[in-house]
Amino acid sequence: MTTRATKTRTAPADDTEDGILALSTTETQPVEEVREPLFSVDGQEFTVPKVISQRVVFLGLNAVRKEGPVFGAMYLMELLLGTAQYTQLLDLYERERITQEQFDQVSGLVNNIFFAHFNDSPDAAGKDSVTS
Repeated sequence: MTTRATKTRTAPADDTEDGILALSTTETQPVEEVREPLFSVDGQEFTVPKVISQRVVFLGLNAVRKEGPVFGAMYLMELLLGTAQYTQLLDLYERERITQEQFDQVSGLVNNIFFAHFNDSPDAAGKDSVTS
């Protein structure tokens, strides 16, 4: 299991003023993200967040809505793997170091993790549920 620092907003909303919700932004604070291995290629592990944030869920669903299922799924894969691992995976695919079938297996794993929280069981894909 690995960790990497991510950023999150600490207090996005203030009390309402005269019945109007008053929002304010704050500086981001580093938060340690716990990651776990999803798959490996030639012994090198590729990791995903152990818990998927609501922000990632929103961004992923919005990408699917705006760009369609194929491009949305690619963006979702980048969100969960992180840009560095995603780029490395695409490089392996482009150089034909992994097959289409292997790439599809990885894509299926990522989609299962992401969409598991929409099922009745929060651990439907064997991962923890989505949190804020």
